Amino acid sequence: MTSNITVFESLCTNLNRHEALHIPSPPYQKRRAAVAAILRWRRHRTDIEVGGNEVTNLKDFFEQDWVKQDPLGEAEILFMQRATRVGDRWSGHVSFVGGKNEPNETDEDTVKREVMEEIGIDLNTKDYIQVGKLDEREISSIKDNKLLMILIPFEQLSLVRLNKNKWATPLIRFMMGSVTFAAIDLPTSTNFRLWGLTMGMTRDIVEFTGLDNLSFVKMVNDKPIYSRPDIGWLALLFTQFTVSYKKLTTNIDYGAKSEWDKVYFASIRRAVIFAVLLRLGFTGVIITWLIKRYI
Repeated sequence: MTSNITVFESLCTNLNRHEALHIPSPPYQKRRAAVAAILRWRRHRTDIEVGGNEVTNLKDFFEQDWVKQDPLGEAEILFMQRATRVGDRWSGHVSFVGGKNEPNETDEDTVKREVMEEIGIDLNTKDYIQVGKLDEREISSIKDNKLLMILIPFEQLSLVRLNKNKWATPLIRFMMGSVTFAAIDLPTSTNFRLWGLTMGMTRDIVEFTGLDNLSFVKMVNDKPIYSRPDIGWLALLFTQFTVSYKKLTTNIDYGAKSEWDKVYFASIRRAVIFAVLLRLGFTGVIITWLIKRYI
């Protein structure tokens, strides 16, 4: 059986070698945001001294005795729960640490400033090294699919032990039904539920282990469950049509999971609208027929 440390080393090494997709901001929308997925190795053994030699890269980190001689340790990833604010799309959600850019900032400047402001961790110190980046992704409005910003996910490795943070209407409802999305409850003392965009990025990180048939990855890849199946069928139909069209007109790899997800979730809104219009139209036909027949 593969040890935890071997899996974690594979994840970090593969992520470090990954050439992340870069998406330049278009002239009409310059807003960008950056988040940091901060990883660490939590020790199982406490009899080995931590630290000693200066660590500047992944090879040095995994050569340390307290890391390589502790196969029962576990990899952890840092999440935060966002503050509750009216008008904030991600109000109260579990997320990676980060936020929007300020004028004249690079993406690296943004993520370092946001992490320092939100949780007091200075990524400029020698206690952290950048492992890599996930593919950048477009964040669009759920109302009109308008581009809101470009999101840049950075991955940082903690070289020391972190403290003070916990790791780890009736008519409309009848016509639209409900949608159930995949989610997991994090093992914390409070109710932290991981889902949506952050869980999708977490899946992307986990996939860098190179392991097959991971239950977490399978769960995240599952499509939402619709109480009205026709909405699910329409969403897939709209997604396939959009992907086929954009493959012919753009250079973006729409076979990539992140791009497929973006198109799929944008298609859900169109599917809901189309399904509601069909229901209204069908209801109108029935009412008209009843009026003509009995009145």
